[in-house]
Amino acid sequence: MFEVCAFCGHKHLTPKNVSYRHQQGEELLIIDDAPCLQCNFCGEQYFDAAVLKAIEAEHAAIISQQKTPTGFKPVAMESFTAIYRY
Repeated sequence: MFEVCAFCGHKHLTPKNVSYRHQQGEELLIIDDAPCLQCNFCGEQYFDAAVLKAIEAEHAAIISQQKTPTGFKPVAMESFTAIYRY
């Protein structure tokens, strides 16, 4: 995959399992334990194309109601302009 972080140039990337958020239109899917390489310095994450394709296919199946997700979580939402004054 990658040997050097494209974002910061650091040379140490570690395999991790992370929470990945995939949004398609207004639909949001959170995938727990998604495998990636993560930069030890800046935290940038790199996902294999096969992992992303699997996530996209899973989300499409859930949206089309061909599959039921394993769970639901309430998510709080806020507009940045509502919390920050220029």
